[in-house]
Order: sequence, then C-alpha cells, then structure tokens
Amino acid sequence: MEIHLIMCLTKPRLAYNEDVLEKDSEECAICLDEMEQGDTIARLPCLCIYHKGCIDEWFEVNRSCPEHPSD
Repeated sequence: MEIHLIMCLTKPRLAYNEDVLEKDSEECAICLDEMEQGDTIARLPCLCIYHKGCIDEWFEVNRSCPEHPSD
C-alpha cells in the first residue's frame, strides 16, 4: 500500500499545449459545458481537449487524462 501511494504521488502530471478554440466543439468531459469558439483550451498528448481551467483543477487531484486514466 505504501509503495502504491508513493507511486501515485510522484507520478508526473501530464503536460499539455494551451490554445484558443477556433470553432465550437463538443462538451468538456470535466464540466460538461459546451466548448465555444474563443475558449482557452488545453490539448493533452492523447489529443483530448478540455477547458484549461477545468484540466488545471483536475490535475490538482489527478495526474492523468480524465478519459484515459491508464495512460
């Protein structure tokens, strides 16, 4: 159990590219609001996109993509 806890706490957070959404898109899987043109987004290495604020809050507790937690 202790080893698992240490591994979880030391696993690096995923990096992402910050961008501005050029056209309306599907909903953010974290907040479930539609992503609209002009929103600041974060694109993860798996190519999933989220509102930047949503993924920043997500990463305060989790260290992986909300849709691909095993990556």
